[in-house]
Amino acid sequence: MRILNLCGAFMVTLLLLGTLIFSGCDSGEKVIDKATGNQDVKQFQKVKKDIGKIADQQAKKYNEMMDADKK
Repeated sequence: MRILNLCGAFMVTLLLLGTLIFSGCDSGEKVIDKATGNQDVKQFQKVKKDIGKIADQQAKKYNEMMDADKK
């Protein structure tokens, strides 16, 4: 039973070590951005810009429809 506990602890340690090694490959920028909230701010700015583009497209389509109705 003690051997199984040691084997399990060893496997958990290897899993954690592997996770730490592979998570360090991005030089920590993503982790820092996520921890400070910069990633969320960047995503918000992107969505805001996308919504602005969609609103402009809808306004253009609406104006084209209104112009077509006037003819």
